[in-house]
Formats: sequence, C-alpha cells, structure tokens
Amino acid sequence: MTAFIYFGEMLVASLIAIVLLAISPFRMSSDAALLVAGFVTWTLAEYVVHRFVLHGLVPTQHALHHANPDAAVLNIVWQIWACFALIYLTAGGAFLAGGLVAYAWYLFVHHCAHHGHDKLPLPLLEHHRRHHQFATRNYGVSTTLWDRAFGTMLR
Repeated sequence: MTAFIYFGEMLVASLIAIVLLAISPFRMSSDAALLVAGFVTWTLAEYVVHRFVLHGLVPTQHALHHANPDAAVLNIVWQIWACFALIYLTAGGAFLAGGLVAYAWYLFVHHCAHHGHDKLPLPLLEHHRRHHQFATRNYGVSTTLWDRAFGTMLR
C-alpha cells in the first residue's frame, strides 16, 4: 500500500508539473528560473519542516515514523498538497512545478531509503540511515545540501 501511495504521488506530482509548465504564460528562460527556484525552495522547506516541526514541535508524532517508517506516511499527505495549492495561488505554476519535481524526487529517495536500497545513490542512503540512528542530525532527505550549509550533517 505504501509503495502505491509513494509512486502514485510521484506520478501525479510529475504530471501536474508538466501541465503547469506547458500552460505557463512566461518565456522559457523565466520558467526555467522559476522551476529551479521552486526546486531549491522545496529542499529548504523539507529541511526546515523536518528539523524544526517534526523534530521540534511534534516530535512524538514523527517518532512513529522513526519506529515504523511506513506508519505515519498517510498522516501528512493532505497537508503537503494543501501547501502546494497555496503556493500555486501565491507564486504561480512554474515555481510550483519546481516544487513538485523536487517533491517527486523526495518521495523516490524516501521510499528507496526504506524499501529499495539498491536504487538509491549510496551517499543519500547513508545520510538517511544516520538520521534514523541519530535523530538530531541529517534532516535533509532529498539532498544533503542544507545539512552541510547549517552544520547538521553527521558523516
């Protein structure tokens, strides 16, 4: 069931990103810049939410994920999609497309970290494993960039 949710969301997010880019009224160079900005913003938001919300404000709920990685997946899905709707209304389609592409990558990385180790680049796999061992480090899932930038990376 979890794989169905992960891959279903990856497909939907990717398709919506393609449609948003196809109907964008901007020039390709503007769309490219907005796409990259949306991608980078997602990775930063992922890090901030994981570090300060899931390990700060609601650590008990997130601890369920650390104990059983599949248990808490369904609890946050609707909240992420509600945020995507708000982003569309405030920042537009090309920016959201970047966020959706990054979200699809996040879903792939997170699913593979728990279920498909052979499909994931080893540095990301090790980064995620260390987070589950030492929950006060390695908050990034789809990238190690922000852990490096903010000094929370455990090597």
